[in-house]
Amino acid sequence: MSLIPKLGTVVGVALVLASIGTTSLNAQTPVENSSTITVATEASTDAPKAIDSKKADATTTVETTRVTAPATPKSTGSPETRVAQTVDPDKWQFVFSPYFWMSGLHGTTGGPNRTVQVDESFGDIFDSLKFAFMGVLEAHKNKWAIQTDLEFVSLEDEKATPGPLFSSATAKIKTFVFTPEVGYKIYSDPDKGSYVQVLGGARIWRISSDLTFNAGLLPGFQTKLSRSWVDAVVGMRGKAALSEKFFLMGRFDVGGGGSKFTYQLFGGLGYNLNKKVALIGGYRALDVNYDRNNFLYDTDQRGPIVGLGFRF
Repeated sequence: MSLIPKLGTVVGVALVLASIGTTSLNAQTPVENSSTITVATEASTDAPKAIDSKKADATTTVETTRVTAPATPKSTGSPETRVAQTVDPDKWQFVFSPYFWMSGLHGTTGGPNRTVQVDESFGDIFDSLKFAFMGVLEAHKNKWAIQTDLEFVSLEDEKATPGPLFSSATAKIKTFVFTPEVGYKIYSDPDKGSYVQVLGGARIWRISSDLTFNAGLLPGFQTKLSRSWVDAVVGMRGKAALSEKFFLMGRFDVGGGGSKFTYQLFGGLGYNLNKKVALIGGYRALDVNYDRNNFLYDTDQRGPIVGLGFRF
């Protein structure tokens, strides 16, 4: 900032200098955060002392003021970073993410000596889809997190393959998968919103199948089967900020117990629409092999996934 004296002030100062030899100039700035330093310097000239000397020591005091620019607050990072720092880590934060999984269904299901091969793409699934609900609810506090993932899908497949003994088959399958997990952050960068988290929990399954075999070499018949089981799962998930708007997400888990084996993989890209809403897209795979109590459900689902995340 520069200070330009008015002409009248300059003239006045010149007159004062000519008449009394002492000048005092005070400069002030209206900036609230500016700092002012006043320095007083005294210069004295001693003339040779004489009895009839009428000269006195000349003393000049000059006060100067340094004007500084307004103090600029130090940046603590990107706008996303500054928003993230306003979140109180000691309070629970929640995220609800409804999603739509465009997956196919491939595998084998059925009962004792009666199984069908299911091999459907997402287009087939969409035509066979009766009802679906999918969503994730998360709660975070400090390094801890609780996450629940719920998926319910009702399908009716008229293209199921019954084998050589029947002419055709219809499979009505209802799948309920509920995965509650607890997570703990082993790495966290709050300034960027990045983290790595270990997970542990369970995957609860409820599978119902209504199979109709139409007559071929053997007479037709219908069978209804349903089973429930629980698998223990462990895994990891993480998030990495690419910019103020974009971020990467990923997770995997493996487990078993009720089933022989199950695993899940997910990788995706997110975009922050605003401070409260994010758009997420990626690819997910879920596999399970259950073969107990005269019931077989050995399938995998995989395909693109899109969703929205709402923070509150």
